[in-house]
Amino acid sequence: MGEISKNVARASNNSVRVYLCLISKHSSNFHNCVDLMYCYLFSFYNCYGFPGVIGCIDCTHVAIVPPPGTTHYERSYVNRKNFHFINTQLICDSKLKILNVNALFPGSTHDSYIWSNSTVLPVLQNLHNAGYTNYQLLGDSGYPLRPWCLTPILNLEEDDDENTPAFLYNEALQKTRSTIERCHGVLKLRFRCLLKDRVLHYTPNKATKIINACCVLNNLCIAHNFQLSDMLEERES
Repeated sequence: MGEISKNVARASNNSVRVYLCLISKHSSNFHNCVDLMYCYLFSFYNCYGFPGVIGCIDCTHVAIVPPPGTTHYERSYVNRKNFHFINTQLICDSKLKILNVNALFPGSTHDSYIWSNSTVLPVLQNLHNAGYTNYQLLGDSGYPLRPWCLTPILNLEEDDDENTPAFLYNEALQKTRSTIERCHGVLKLRFRCLLKDRVLHYTPNKATKIINACCVLNNLCIAHNFQLSDMLEERES
């Protein structure tokens, strides 16, 4: 536990940031980017049978202490549950690897606003405009439906036939999109400083660096097959 905390602090102090091919140097080269996205697509299809998915997107709240009013608009960090948070957008692959993190916005910011200001969005738009139309993210109903971001079909009747295309689509989307919910849970269990009851006792800028560092270390755990159960056993011993 102590060693992990030291690693998080060291990483955050070095301003570690997470980038995906979507916002890295590969984003300027469609072919390199497409090659990498095809790997994500193939993995999602193998796991869930949902075609065209390269990632799942959603936001999660990370609690912070009330920021000083002299440098931040304190009320903007209060969410609907009356806690101070940073609203953190994550995109993950089928293996729970975090492909993109955006921890720059206060807790009152809507998920769709964060997405509309994301550097990933224009890359996906450019890919579709260039003819690469088979790559989509999966989001919940808080995101706008676009060719590059699929969301649930709303207002289905409860007595609708469960074999209708709309019902089957929603069922498959929900099952596949649960990946991002598990990603949120695993990240916060690995790095419990991100749990609501722990609260980051830092300014928003510092908290953003810590969140980014935790995402980097989470990916390293996945890359080296360091299971969450192993970490929990170490903490208990």
